[in-house]
Amino acid sequence: MSAVDVIDGLPPESSTATPLRSQLSLLLAVVAGSMAVFFGNYVFFVRTTLGQELDNAALVGAEHETQGVITEAWDLLDIISVASLALACVVIGMVALLRKRVALAFAALTTIAVANVATQLLKRVALERPDLIGAGDVNSLPSGHATVATTVAVGLVMVTAPRWRSVVALVTVVFPIGVAVAVVTASWHRPSDSIASFCVVLGVAAASLAAVVAVFGFDAGERPPRWVRRSALAFASAAIIILSAVSLVGLWAVRNRLRDGQLDARWETVAYSASTAGIAAGALAVMLCLVLALRGVAVGHGGWNRPADDATAMDR
Repeated sequence: MSAVDVIDGLPPESSTATPLRSQLSLLLAVVAGSMAVFFGNYVFFVRTTLGQELDNAALVGAEHETQGVITEAWDLLDIISVASLALACVVIGMVALLRKRVALAFAALTTIAVANVATQLLKRVALERPDLIGAGDVNSLPSGHATVATTVAVGLVMVTAPRWRSVVALVTVVFPIGVAVAVVTASWHRPSDSIASFCVVLGVAAASLAAVVAVFGFDAGERPPRWVRRSALAFASAAIIILSAVSLVGLWAVRNRLRDGQLDARWETVAYSASTAGIAAGALAVMLCLVLALRGVAVGHGGWNRPADDATAMDR
């Protein structure tokens, strides 16, 4: 199976479906990976002096943005509310029910509820922030707004038919990227708070899907056109690599500058820009991991060893 065949997680041509155990292993691997990245992000950016300095530099760097950019960030964040989240849940639930996928509706709405509750518990109860650089000890990780935006985007991808999943993922990822950057631009959160939110959402989503697959099974979904698979994989992979490289190089340069003393406004802007690139790469990685972990299957069909023709018919 080539790399281009897994952008929508498609099984080999000679196979009618992915074995149940393999599918569950993929989803559980995503859960474990999300947890590992979450704690690595927390330990470095919250529990170490260098991490706090880099995070704080990006936060201060956001203050050097123009007033117009900061105002736009506030306007975007104003969209996030209980009412807008409720409306999003209705839309996601309706999409799943129109496709007659009750199990998927349950998984998507459970993901939204559990991820947002977990974010608040982690931020307010479970995690602590030591004051290592004199910037305060109030913990803000993970970001609640970034979690809301990411759960909405992920929920839509979860209830989408396999043939459209790649396209929907690439379109909806714009929302969590925008909100996750906006909370930094508005000086509400540090960049690591947004990355932590991505990890929480991806982990909860993969766990919810694993539960649905274990109970209801799955079938191979209808293949999207090959050019769509190739284009989606190429774009997502290239964007993640480039944005990650920009982020790492930028933060490494800021780290070296910190060795020589305090940062000036220019270097604080570099830290902000590098962190913004990292946030965008993180959101894209979430969507790519979700799509690949689903492996193009139609979740909740209850017959992973059915013929592919039946699976395709059921997914129309």
